[in-house]
Amino acid sequence: MEIVNAQKIDMSAYGVSTACSVYLIHVKILDIKQRAKDIIDAITNRSWITTLVPIDQRAYNARSEKTIKKIVEDILLKVEDTVTSDFGEYLVSDSAGNALNIQHGHTKIALAELWKEQKSGNPGFDFHTESSSELIIYGEAKFKTADSPYTVALDQIVSFVDEKKDQMELVDLKHFCSNKAVSNALDDKKGFIAAFSLNAVDHKKIFEKALKTASAIKLMDHAELYLIGVQV
Repeated sequence: MEIVNAQKIDMSAYGVSTACSVYLIHVKILDIKQRAKDIIDAITNRSWITTLVPIDQRAYNARSEKTIKKIVEDILLKVEDTVTSDFGEYLVSDSAGNALNIQHGHTKIALAELWKEQKSGNPGFDFHTESSSELIIYGEAKFKTADSPYTVALDQIVSFVDEKKDQMELVDLKHFCSNKAVSNALDDKKGFIAAFSLNAVDHKKIFEKALKTASAIKLMDHAELYLIGVQV
């Protein structure tokens, strides 16, 4: 993958006054099959479990075992040279996490699907990082083969915040984040990532439209906001 463009946005240029740090990142996928292999390596790496106390290790191993097997065998091992809808959101979320690690020094947290208890309905955020400013950053990934679904991602984040799903996840995230990041979350200091497939001739226009959405502006009440477009 290649980071084509990354910048911090001055929202006053859009007529918005906010203390939120707003960032854009444009990622381009260069080798689809290689990215699938990279994601397999990331998902099957259980180092995030080995640092826990024995009872938590037992619980998270049990939660993640079937999910890892399903994702790898049913989706990732079948990837060739095209991105299916099943693979797309994994590609978008993992690539966004990598971009944040490279560009902003974020620490990637294991894919949320691996450590959440399996429940019916939408369980919450897709992926998370801890920023260099010791904040938990909650990410939502959306993929479409012929669209740039930034609105869907941003609206979903706003809905999850309204439903307090970010707060619900703290019972698990406390195991994978620094004490300071957890403390900040308890003080309502946090950030969000809207990651989406980027399908457009004019990429700059897509990002500008995303910045102007009501959901993006609402999320600027928080400490950090990242808009990440993943071009395949």
